[in-house]
Order: sequence, then C-alpha cells, then structure tokens
Amino acid sequence: MKYLPALGLGILLAVLSFLSFALVASAGYMYALLGSVANLSHDSPVYLGLGAHDAGLLILLSGLILFTYHRLFPRLPFDWFAAIALQMPLGLVVLWSDGVSFNLTNFYGVARALTLFAATFGVLMIFWLLQRRSRRFSQTV
Repeated sequence: MKYLPALGLGILLAVLSFLSFALVASAGYMYALLGSVANLSHDSPVYLGLGAHDAGLLILLSGLILFTYHRLFPRLPFDWFAAIALQMPLGLVVLWSDGVSFNLTNFYGVARALTLFAATFGVLMIFWLLQRRSRRFSQTV
C-alpha cells in the first residue's frame, strides 16, 4: 500500500507523456522540420535531433514526476521500489505499443532506440543520479 501513490503518479507520467507528444504533434514544428528536409530517408541526421527532442521531453517529465512524488509524499519511502513503481506504467506501455527495436544501423533506428531507452528507464536514471549525488555529498560532509 505504501507504493500505491508512486504507481498512481507513474500512471500520470504515462498519460502526461502521451499528451505532451500529442501536443508536439499538433503544434506541427517537428512535422515542419521533417518536411523541410530534402530526400528524407532513414539515414538522415535530422532523426538524431528528433530522437534527442523526444528523449529530452521524456527525461524532463520523468524528473518532474519524481520531484512531485518526493515533495507531495515526504513520509512515504523514496527508494528503488518507489522509482520502479513510478517508471513501470510508462515503460510497460511503451514496450507494449512500440516493442523493442535496436536497429542501430541508421539514424532513424538510433532515434527510436534513444526514445525507447528514455521512456523505459528515465525515472530510474534520474533516481540513480540523485542517489549517487546524495552518497557523494554525505561522504564529503
């Protein structure tokens, strides 16, 4: 029961990520960027920018949800199980809908793999960095 709020915020993270990608798609600036490239193929480097944009958006949302959980529920545990509960809904939905693709032979495949990695492990990466920082800080003080 103590990890139920983390799971709820994880579901909110999944909903927010899909809403943010829908807003980006409706804004049309990425579509305009892709449309402006002549001879667009899977080997076009513009896909690296698209992958970095999508991964950055997912990392930003993951950090926001992790910060929100830590501030809203200070008495609940802030450990690896909470981070996994926060990450699990988005990771499972992305793996279920997109599948695992590690075709790193072209820029399109690299962009898909980067986005998949950020969606599947974003909260866990940020939590690991926070744990490392707090461990290093406690050793110096």
